[in-house]
This record gives sequence, structure tokens and C-alpha cells, in this order.
Amino acid sequence: MNAETVASFVTAAGWTPANQAVFTARYYHTLVGIRELRRRLSELAPGCLAESGFDASFEAVAGAPSQVQRQVLGHPSAGFWVDVAWSLLTRRAAERFPRMHVTPHLREFVRFAAAAALLTGEGTVAGMVRADSAGRVSLPGAGVSVAGGLPYTMLEVRVDGGEVAGRTHRVPRLAAGPELNWLDGDLRLGGRTPYDFAELDAAQAQHWLHVLDGHLATIATARPELAQELARGVTAIVPILSRDPSLHVSGSFREAPGLIALSLGEPLATVEALVHEYGHQKLYAVLILDSMITGDHGEAVHYSPWRPDPRPLSGLLQATYTFVQVLDFYLALLDVPNTFDRAAVIERAYHVGRQVETGLEVLTGQARFSPAGQVLVTTMVKRLHEVRDALPLPPAEVRDRVDAVCAAHRARHTRQTPIKAEIPAGGDPETLARLGLPADWTAESILGRWYAGDSLLDAVRAAPAGLDLPSGASLVADLASAHLAYVRDDYPAAAARYAACVRRSPRTPYFWQCYAFALRHLGRRGEALHVLTHTPALMRGGELPTGQTAHLTLPRPEPRPAVPGEPPPNFVELEIGPHAVRELWSSRYRDFAEATGGAQLPTLIAVARGLKPSMDVWIPAESWQAFLRAVHDLDLLSYVDACFDRHSPQIAQVPPDQLTTTRAAFSATLSPGTEAHVFLARDPGALDRVVGAGWYPLIIDGVVVNKHRADHDKFGAALGYPACCQDFFRHRNNWNDDNTYYAALLNTRGTPSPLCNPFLRHSVFGLVPYMPCSYTCPATVEYATRLRDHIAGELPGYAAAMDAALRRTVLCVSELRTYWFDGERVSRHRDEVEIRYHGVQSLYRVEAEDPLHELLRAGDRCVLDGEVLRVHRGDTYIGGYRTRGDRHGPECPFVISFSG
Repeated sequence: MNAETVASFVTAAGWTPANQAVFTARYYHTLVGIRELRRRLSELAPGCLAESGFDASFEAVAGAPSQVQRQVLGHPSAGFWVDVAWSLLTRRAAERFPRMHVTPHLREFVRFAAAAALLTGEGTVAGMVRADSAGRVSLPGAGVSVAGGLPYTMLEVRVDGGEVAGRTHRVPRLAAGPELNWLDGDLRLGGRTPYDFAELDAAQAQHWLHVLDGHLATIATARPELAQELARGVTAIVPILSRDPSLHVSGSFREAPGLIALSLGEPLATVEALVHEYGHQKLYAVLILDSMITGDHGEAVHYSPWRPDPRPLSGLLQATYTFVQVLDFYLALLDVPNTFDRAAVIERAYHVGRQVETGLEVLTGQARFSPAGQVLVTTMVKRLHEVRDALPLPPAEVRDRVDAVCAAHRARHTRQTPIKAEIPAGGDPETLARLGLPADWTAESILGRWYAGDSLLDAVRAAPAGLDLPSGASLVADLASAHLAYVRDDYPAAAARYAACVRRSPRTPYFWQCYAFALRHLGRRGEALHVLTHTPALMRGGELPTGQTAHLTLPRPEPRPAVPGEPPPNFVELEIGPHAVRELWSSRYRDFAEATGGAQLPTLIAVARGLKPSMDVWIPAESWQAFLRAVHDLDLLSYVDACFDRHSPQIAQVPPDQLTTTRAAFSATLSPGTEAHVFLARDPGALDRVVGAGWYPLIIDGVVVNKHRADHDKFGAALGYPACCQDFFRHRNNWNDDNTYYAALLNTRGTPSPLCNPFLRHSVFGLVPYMPCSYTCPATVEYATRLRDHIAGELPGYAAAMDAALRRTVLCVSELRTYWFDGERVSRHRDEVEIRYHGVQSLYRVEAEDPLHELLRAGDRCVLDGEVLRVHRGDTYIGGYRTRGDRHGPECPFVISFSG
């Protein structure tokens, strides 16, 4: 791409050779993705290819004429299918969960083969495919959806001689060409979006077609070149509903080329959305050829004038680019007859212009561009000024109002942290050679990042025991030697060498955090907390703090209140029976059970009895006094490292894939609505070890602060977990791409033991406070047996209630979605598991909304069929839930019974 071509992409130019080329490149990207996927799977999981029938479907599509291939594989469903497949491959699903995730997905490719056969009118293609929530199977690109299946059941799709077997629906098209498609379940993107997708009847479909045809005609009148591009670049418009009628909702997605999701709202907003979303599709196509931004680490830390949350640089580029298209359109719209209020268009254009100006200011100030990217952004700046000079201004009072809105938005949401590193990372071939890293490796990927994927640390963790890494010669040498000292528990040396990294690059937040965690291990906890909670200010100042400390505000102990003879209602979180409740109420663990609702009580007993060296627990503010009494009476040592605010508005501003089950912001004060994160131990050494390694992810000043990655290797040991389970956890506890519960199931041989049941570990019944390496792990059985015997000797009624609870049946989808049932009856029929019940509880409710829990509560019978759950009440189907392996927290559903 030369400079002239890149500059031409900034404004609509019609279906030019350059525009044709970028959309063709995007299509070829899909083709290459499918071919390379087949090659990789033939090496990694040939059994999945054979079992799924993918090869036959692939050959059927490959044998179709090129124009048919383009119509089928250029459909947004094909792009999304390829994206899901590569997501599964990247998450190592072909190795970890081939039959759960990979085989069902490959089986879906027969839909594309059937579409190709239908369009060519030749050959026979048939296969079993999972129907969607409406019992349909779409044939992408062919404009047909096959009906007649039950929701989420397997449905045969057959095309023979150009005829489709069974009842079909046609996908309607707009006059300009794009589909209006609510019939293809894949266009709903598998739960990756929060939209309410519309199901249209015939009358509603006609209304949508009429309205959208009118809007596209308006675009064609004002900007015919844009309309020409949009008609070729957009394949499908997917109808969605706005939860608030006053708000317009729309979206387009990198993984679904040619798709726009759209609600119908106020006409000007809907027309703008069409222009805006097409801009995204065009830029996605361009970015296949050039990333435009270099060194973008993808962290959402930059101010965006369009969003309440910080954005990555790539998101800011998308927004500024698309709204330049919108400005260009509004300028053209004012020059042609239309039905829109002229004053409203002028005001809206002024507002968008102010936002684009700010967005480009942030983008050009923070990003580094490729040569093509520099041309693109320079042309965007030029076009912004041209359009704003040509646009009429709204009245002064309107300008003042819009200016005030923009200023207030920036005042609320802008980050003051300078993210950009000021110095380049120098190379160090000698140090790199000792670690087995390429000679041209640099610390560039770390500079400016809040939590780096640090390959240098990975190399140090895997290095031989006798490795020596001198420091002082370069930034790479200082960082490598600091990591090595940290891994080897030489925390004085680690702190000194991380400090040297800070001095070399004071605007690298990662170096400050590593330094803070070394201080934690040295017992300098107040200093460490100061660094972690003041990192932006320290980055600006560039000086290491000298003895500055941060402190938490905790309520002082109060006198023990008068204790009534009977326990209060809801004394423990889960019902354990009146005898066990009275038993606990009269025990020395009463105050702890009151403070936590019983959660982690068995673990507390293990620490108090010396079966476990330490633990950590979260104590709500209203339970603080009871907790203090428990610590005093049990003669335990404690340390509060932070207060967690799980209701902070900062949480909604952080992308979910940056969070684990711990979803909270830092609070310096234990106040109503917050919890104290407390470490407990019997001796100072044990407390030091667990505090040093035990930081949990917290949002501080809008950024997630994670622990030092080397501490993942140390935390389990500090908590006294078995070595086999520590090793398992180290390798399999990756929230982004693994499912630890399912991995333990695959490791299990024989009947699962109730003594290895980890699903209740957050409750009053949880003997096992960690993820065992299997549900028959001998070391876990040995630990749980000793603890259970201690509890039975002191609290026999409680032990009996625990025995019963640990034998219950559990439905596990992921750590976030795990359930048990009241009055369950489990039966197995071939590959299906049926649970009948009269009540259901979520065992670890973290998410604000859990649609599966709500669905289960609405029914009294659920059927697990492969990757799908179907829920009924009596003989009436209530709804279904299709689990996914291609998103944060891969879902692998299974039913497990701990019969002993």
C-alpha cells in the first residue's frame, strides 16, 4: 500500500480497485485461516478431523466454483466460525478438550458445504448439526435457514441436487443488497456481545426492511460513493433491540467480516450508526494488511471521548477513524434535500468534531505508527480540519453546552498516568544467550505495560539452577538478574535490581510493581502498598520513595457484646441442621462462623489445629468485630493487606478477560460494602510467606494490578497444599483458556471421593480449600481425612452434616458457574445426563448476572447433552444454554456425583 492508497481510505471513494483489494484481502484471510487450521489439526488432533467429518465438508466447499466459495466463505458466519476455531486452537483445546470443544465446532462446517452444494445445484451433502435456540440451522451465503429441529438438538441437514430437505426460511435482503438476517444463530456471536437479538415475524421484517431501505437511500443521496462501498462491504445487518428506547445500539466486529448489528431508533442516530459501523468494517479490512500502530500492547488505559472506560490504542484508532467518516457524511448530508432537522445535524456534527479532535490528540500523543499508519492518521487530521472548516457552526449557546459536556466527560474519565516509556530498551546479547532467548529480544513489550506477558521472566523460571546473571550492564541485564533473584527467594537482591530497572525506565509501571512485591517479601509491607497504590504519581516523579508507607483504616476492637443463648437466624451461610448450628454456636469457632457465615470454617479449623500453615479470608465490614474476637480466642496471627470493594464502578470499566473470580477495586478503608482481605497463620514465618506471595488482582486507579507471576509458584506452598496439586494448579489454572475443574475430572480414575470435593470450598462444608489434581487425589484424601477426623472429634453434628453435603451431585460448567440441587435425582441415558430437582443453588456466585442460574431456577429438570443444557419444567421446555470454549473461562459442562 502506497501513501496515496492509504490516504484514499480516509473518506468514501466508491468501489475503487483499492477498496476491492482490501476487502478481497480480508476474504483471503478467511481462506488461509481455514486451510492452515486444517493443517494444524491434522498434526494436533487428527481424531477430531475424522470424527467431525470436517475433511469431507472442506473438500465439498473447495470443489465449488470460486464465486460460490466467495459467497459462502465471505459470509460473516464463516469469518466467525474461523475465529472461534483459532480461538480454540490458541487455547490448546485440541490438546485439552478435543471432544468437548473442537469436534463439535468442526462438525458445524458441514453447513458451509451444504450452502455451497445448494448454490451450485450439484452433488449431495448431508450431516448432523446442532440446531440453534430456535431449532434452526442456517446455510450461510445461500440465504436459507433449515427449520424443524427442537432447540439445541441435533438436526440432519441434507442438500441433494440443489434441493434442501425439510422446511426452510428465506433470509430477506435489502434493496441495496445486504441481508436482514435474524435467522443465523452464528451472527449472534456466541455470547460475546451483550445485545438482545431480535426475532422478527413477517410484519416486523417488512417494517425493518422499509426503514433500512429508506436510510440507505438517504446515504446514497448524500454520499453515493459511501453507499456503493457499504452495499459491497456489508453482507448482513442483524436486528437487535435496545433495552432503553431512548438509546440507539449498534456494533460491528473484527471476527465477523461484513456484519453490522443494529437497533432501530431515532432516524438520524440509525443513519449515523450505519455509516459508523461500515467504517469499522472497512478499517478491519485495512488492518489485515497493516496494523497501523506499532508496539500496541492492547491494554485499555487510554482516554476515549466516546466511552466511560479507558480504551486500548487500537480501539481509539477505530473510533477516530469511523467518526471521521461520520463527519464527512454529515457535511455531505447538509448539501442535499433530506427530512432531518438541519439544526440537529449541525449540532451533532459539531459534537462529533470535538470528540474526533480529542481522540486524535490522545492517539497521536500516545501511539507510534507504521509508515502507513502515519499517513492514515495525518490524512484523518487533515480531513477533520477540512470538514470542520466547511461545516456551519451551531449557535454560541449550543457550542457552549456541547463544550461543557465534552469537558465534563474528560474530567470524569481521563487518566493522568503517563503511559509512554521515555527510553528505548537496549539489547544485551550475552544475557539473552544465557537464557536461550533470541539475540534481538528487547524489553520493548514490557515498557509502558501495567502487567506484562514477560518472556524474560518465563525464561528465568525455566533456567538451570546454577545460572548466574550479572546486573548493571543494561536494562535487560538488570531485569533478568532481578527476576532470577526473586525466583530464588533472594528478595534483598531482587528489590535492589528492580530498583535499578525503575531508575532506568521510571515510566514503566511493571518495574514499580515488581519492586513493590519484592518489598512485600522483605516485610516492608507498608512501603509496598504505597508503591502499588501510588504508581502513577511515582511514575511522574521518577524517584524511588524513601520509607513512605500506606496504611489501611480498620475499625478498632470493641468489647465483646452479650451473647444470647440461641444462635441468631442465618448463623451460617448454608443450612447445616439445627443440631449442628447449636453445636457451632457453643464452640470456640462461633465468632469466625458468625463473621463469614460459615464460609471457609473447615480451613480455619485446619489452621487452628496445625493441619495447615496459613489461609486467607475475606471479612465484610459488618463482621469485623466478630472476626477480631475469633482471632484473639484462637491465638492466631493476622495481617490485612487490602480492603476489597466489589461494588466499585471501576469494575465495569475493566474488560472481563483481565479479571479472575476476584473482581474488586482497592479500598484503603474497611467501610460498609467492603471486605478486609486477611491472612491468618499460627507463627510469624508462615504469615510472612503467605503474605509475600498472596496478593490478589485488584483494580487500582482503573488498572488491574496483578501479583508477581513468580509468586504463583509460591502461594500454594505457603498455604500448605500438596505438591501434586500445586503442580497441577500451576499448569492448568489459566482463567483465559483452561477449565481446571474439568481438567481434574479428566485426571480422575475410579469413583470420585467426597474427600476430594472442591466445589464447596467457599461454603461451610468445604474440607478441600484448593483445586485437587484429581477427584481421587491420594494426598488430598489424606489431608481431608485428618481434618474431617479433627472436626468429628470436636463437632460431630457438624461433621455429619458435612459428610452429607460433600456427597451431593454437582453440575459444573466452569468455576464461575457451578450448581447443586435440592432433591436431585440423576439418571444417565447414553450420552445424556438428566437431573430432576425442586431447587437449585449457585455454589460460587461472582457475576452480577448468571443467565444459566436463572434458567435452572425456572425449571425442575435439566438435560446435559454434550456441550448443551436444556431445561424443562414438567413436560414444558423452558430454554437452553450452549456452553462455549472460545471465551474467557472456557465452559466444559459435566455432572459429578461424590458417592464415596
